[in-house]
Amino acid sequence: MTPIVPTPPIPTAADARTMSALAKEFTAARRRLDQSRQTGDGLPSLRATANQLQSLGLLINYLTDEVLFRVAEPGHHTPQQRRAVSILATVTTPAARAVEYLAEAHGQLGFLHQYADGPATPILTDMRNSAVEVIHDRLDEARASLQDASDALNLEADRSGALVSQAAAARGRTTMRNAPTASSVPPEAAPPPPRVGHVHVNGR
Repeated sequence: MTPIVPTPPIPTAADARTMSALAKEFTAARRRLDQSRQTGDGLPSLRATANQLQSLGLLINYLTDEVLFRVAEPGHHTPQQRRAVSILATVTTPAARAVEYLAEAHGQLGFLHQYADGPATPILTDMRNSAVEVIHDRLDEARASLQDASDALNLEADRSGALVSQAAAARGRTTMRNAPTASSVPPEAAPPPPRVGHVHVNGR
């Protein structure tokens, strides 16, 4: 008999906005990585990967700060709160993988930088070609990991939006024709995405 997996609780609107904003940050990081590779040889500069690593480090710090703050809150934690902590903690995995892959590419770029003016000996040429292959592979893997992080966050945030849409549709079917509809009520403004340059967590 197939075990029944309980349906996870729907995230609150506030948690959904937080996750959506974080997803945008990971998407922006992926796009910056793509832009940095728009060069003649498809390799980013050493400066670009260094900046990217710093930004991702701050983003991971934001994720872990959120987890620490939420688990430290006194009192009973609802299933929704526990689910939000679980998602934020889980997303740290692809985020950390992206850093790992990008760090490997960064190290290989450092090697190319060291021997940029070196002699074109057969051994050094082979080492350079090998480094270039590793860089491309690791950057592709970093990109995929960033995509995984943003997809996981968007998927969870969208679960909240789907519930709101279903509830609005149900209300529309049961209210009077001249009653205000969900579309007539201005949506609550979403907060700006977290600034990776200045971590600000839940008003702390």
